[in-house]
Amino acid sequence: MELDIQRLRNDPNYFTENILKIILHEGQKQIVGCKDRFISIRAARRFGKSYLVSAIAAHAAATKPNYKIVCISRSQRQSSEMFHTIEQIINMSNMKGSIVRQTQTVLELSNGSTISSLPGGSPDSIRGITNNMVLLDEAAFITADLVSVVYPTIISTQGRIILISTPQSSSGEFYRSCQPESEFTKFHFTHADAIFADGTPLVPQEELDREIIRCGGIGSPEYIREYLAEFTSAEGAYFDLEALNDAFNKNPAEIKFKLDGHRYCIGADLAQVEDYTYFSILDYTNIENLKIVRTVRFNGKSTDEILLALYQEARAFDAQRIFIDNAGVGRSLLEHLIDRYPNIRWTGFNFNKESKPRIMTNLSIVLGRRHLQLPEDENMREEFINFFYKINPDNKHIKMGGANGKHDDAVISVALAVEAAGIFSQQGDLAIGLSGNRMLNSKVKRNTTKPIPRNNILM
Repeated sequence: MELDIQRLRNDPNYFTENILKIILHEGQKQIVGCKDRFISIRAARRFGKSYLVSAIAAHAAATKPNYKIVCISRSQRQSSEMFHTIEQIINMSNMKGSIVRQTQTVLELSNGSTISSLPGGSPDSIRGITNNMVLLDEAAFITADLVSVVYPTIISTQGRIILISTPQSSSGEFYRSCQPESEFTKFHFTHADAIFADGTPLVPQEELDREIIRCGGIGSPEYIREYLAEFTSAEGAYFDLEALNDAFNKNPAEIKFKLDGHRYCIGADLAQVEDYTYFSILDYTNIENLKIVRTVRFNGKSTDEILLALYQEARAFDAQRIFIDNAGVGRSLLEHLIDRYPNIRWTGFNFNKESKPRIMTNLSIVLGRRHLQLPEDENMREEFINFFYKINPDNKHIKMGGANGKHDDAVISVALAVEAAGIFSQQGDLAIGLSGNRMLNSKVKRNTTKPIPRNNILM
């Protein structure tokens, strides 16, 4: 069949079907066919965002000479994933013969158009360049710093910006773009819109039904956010989402050994068999710029392997304080640590109805002040977002933990690390490990401004 060249130029959906050989569902077609300058796409998980982005980028690159398209997400890895999806689709299509240059981050066509990927976590790498189209994936997580450098890159070309994401906090550029008064053309799609022309759904209903159960019901914050693509305040969520986004977006570099002149402490949530053990190593050299510089997460290891792993981290960072969850197997493992490695001061923290809300409040305060940087880790992010609390109406006690069966190991270990830094003045229940295989439960007061010196842990 002879293709209509003029229609290929003007109709992105016709191009997608005949050149890329991709069959889009009806929701994707609406977005791909939109030629407006500013587009905001709020869509459910598994909606097929990668394919629609690929169709938009490939059509623009093929039909507009010297057109510069950049893919940006919240990290280089995620930017690269978006870029590689576009790259793969082009390589499998009739466009493959037009490729004249192909690297890990750039694809160039014979007409001079380029598609490239850049990390959203490094705004300076974007500053000063000129683009015709910016594709921002996971736009709900982008920082204000990134927004401030992205828009100027399309001014001289009067280029396009396309934001794509599932919703998160009710703030930030993506949230603004979805509001009625914004300049963006807005799309809000769920799986009810992800239907092909023959009536077949992209995701079978039985799969969505399973997700409803996994998320904790059709009215659960996770299901509303992830599958109905609605902004929600996540009633009962313990940590502010905007503060969390800021902490994760800073994404401090991972290190494996102590840096000269820096001080470190460790929070550890220990577990055996199927549960996860989690270590968080905190750089607290500057108490207004705390950084989780390394995390260790594993399960299924023996007691000896757990003890050795924690000891090795303590030695590698010359950790000034190591706080360990003293509940469950933690107490037994703490005793083994004291017996086996007596030259390190191991401290057990006793969680109870008073101490747990207190250290979680301290962690929330540090996040709210923007004094803590967290690594961009999907497991950790999911645990923080799904850490909820509930107040017992009878005794007013607070119950907190991972919602709907989610783990909270990462949250516990980070909270313990912040507690170990000693930056809050309040009392806590400690089980302090001393050489000679003794344990002492003690009330310890902490300095408000300075971490407690190692040799003054027990006064």
